Amino acid sequence: MDNPDINAHGEAGGFQERRSQHDLRRIFDAACQITAPFFDVKQSWGGSSLTMYARQTLREAYPELTQQEVAILFSGVQRFHRGAAKGI
Repeated sequence: MDNPDINAHGEAGGFQERRSQHDLRRIFDAACQITAPFFDVKQSWGGSSLTMYARQTLREAYPELTQQEVAILFSGVQRFHRGAAKGI
């Protein structure tokens, strides 16, 4: 029978953290706030979405991040705002 105290790697002690981008987790809330206007469905430019400007805003707000980190952060922010728009 499976032991609920042993995680998928067979280590006792419960949950093992798999996420490794702790610096991105630290700035995630602020990133969501500064990009919120670009994901607002009521705002557009000539009927086009403004989400492309959200990525640029993240690059400018966090110049210390690599392109890969910006992409990861943008992906998370985008999922957050899409979920919020759906009422999740």
